[in-house]
Amino acid sequence: MLSHKLYEKLANIISQAALNQLSDLQVEILEEELSKLVHEKKGEIEEITYDELMSSWDKANSRS
Repeated sequence: MLSHKLYEKLANIISQAALNQLSDLQVEILEEELSKLVHEKKGEIEEITYDELMSSWDKANSRS
């Protein structure tokens, strides 16, 4: 489950409709990628860039 703060940041660049269209596997991949980012940034969500969020989105969205 994404933190509210991280979800808000993601929702600034990805529409709710697009997020809702992800398969269960894609959601799992997205959450794993975002968790890696949070860990890399030592929990500082503000340090996660929009480019990094888009990269995570692209990785998840490219899977079926």
